[in-house]
Amino acid sequence: MANEPRENMMRIAIAGSGGLARIFAHYLNATVHPFIILSRQAQPDLEALDYQIAVVNYDSQDDLRYTLRGIDLVISTVSGNPQINLIDAAAHSDVRRFVPAEFEGPPGRRPRNDPLDRGRAATLDRLRHWSHHHRHRMASTIFICGVFYERFARGGLGSLGIGTSTNVYYQGSYLMDVEASTAEIVERQSGGQAVPIFLCLTSVYDVARFLVAALDIPLQSWPAEFKMHGDRRSVADVILYAESVKGGAQFVQEVIQARDLPAHLEHATYYQDLAKVGRVQELIATEQRRYDYTTANLNALVNVVPTNFWEWLRGHWGAQ
Repeated sequence: MANEPRENMMRIAIAGSGGLARIFAHYLNATVHPFIILSRQAQPDLEALDYQIAVVNYDSQDDLRYTLRGIDLVISTVSGNPQINLIDAAAHSDVRRFVPAEFEGPPGRRPRNDPLDRGRAATLDRLRHWSHHHRHRMASTIFICGVFYERFARGGLGSLGIGTSTNVYYQGSYLMDVEASTAEIVERQSGGQAVPIFLCLTSVYDVARFLVAALDIPLQSWPAEFKMHGDRRSVADVILYAESVKGGAQFVQEVIQARDLPAHLEHATYYQDLAKVGRVQELIATEQRRYDYTTANLNALVNVVPTNFWEWLRGHWGAQ
């Protein structure tokens, strides 16, 4: 790495110090690109790894703009108002490109008044604003990866410190609990033909590898969306693979018909079962094909061979 030309280097800021930010930092640390991690508080464990930490106040534009001076690329893992404030500061600091905290399905598939929004529509509106600004124009790229494999890990996404602000960070919060051999799924879309539902999936570690590999592509050439995936499988195959890894015994399944999902959501909402509300909302999103796409443009552009879902499941759950 050290003999790469310095003119190819870019200064990068990772916003956030949780699990996803730490995984990104781990892979970035093996590149020629210097980076800083923006955190609300000191992170001695990260400083011990020789990472540069900048303690910031996301409510202070002066603080953020000062910290972002000279930064070429911001990779955000924060959401809501802190991310919007970060976007404004990045534009005023002449950051060249902003990667928002998306890392999910294509935004174009989301409905209006999305119950899973968590401030993302406002974030994308703000990015569109700055993309056309006459003085502080800033480009952005969304990295689309579908569903993280690690939703199905021991402890779920929460075991990696990811998604703790959502209802789907815990083990068994999406489609299945592999350890308990249970599943709560919707297999087919609503409508006369009852088409099987597919979704794209990627390991969070491969998402980091794809993102880092994209740094070899000039920033000015990045599109509005980079799509990647480690695999694309039907919901039925996702469950079948997990059953096979666990020895072949069929999971205890609750198969919800697509037409019945609104009633399940209403019931869970009425009884204030927030965990169930979160799970059903995710099933509705899955039935709407919000995690499905057929073209992965980033896979074709970089030299990354992602782990497929079967390999990941076998590696994570195969040794019982």
